[in-house]
Amino acid sequence: MSKLTISNPKVFISYAWSSKEYQEKVLSLAADLVNDGIQVEIDKWSLKEGNDTYAFMEQSVTDPSITNVLILLDPQYEKKSNDRSGGVGTETQIISPEIYNQVKQEKFLPVIFERGKNGEIPKPIYLKGLLHFDLSKPENYDEEYQRLVKRLYGIEIMKNQN
Repeated sequence: MSKLTISNPKVFISYAWSSKEYQEKVLSLAADLVNDGIQVEIDKWSLKEGNDTYAFMEQSVTDPSITNVLILLDPQYEKKSNDRSGGVGTETQIISPEIYNQVKQEKFLPVIFERGKNGEIPKPIYLKGLLHFDLSKPENYDEEYQRLVKRLYGIEIMKNQN
């Protein structure tokens, strides 16, 4: 884990455009993070008509001022990532070498945001080996969200082992 605290965390949120309800849930998380003092880059807020979506994704993933990339996982994200399709596929092509080429990386954080129909964790192949945060279960959401916020500020956290 990080040993230095981060006074001004800035995150990019990578997610799949699933249902309208899912997109609202993503924006709600983004708003909560902003309320907790974290700067958020997300397409819905940052991209305007005429902007280059691919340049935005590439810049957001590689920008050194972005302290973390939150990869919000749901079945749609997993499928698009593994198939390398759509915006998620493009982000996967940018992110996966960053993960594969660094034995120890702390920038890219998988977040389980919605599970599959049978409760399975929808993790793309290139993220299988990474530990994750789990915001998919309402009964654990607050505790996991607080762990995530602490991690974004570089505060040492311990995983509940249940």
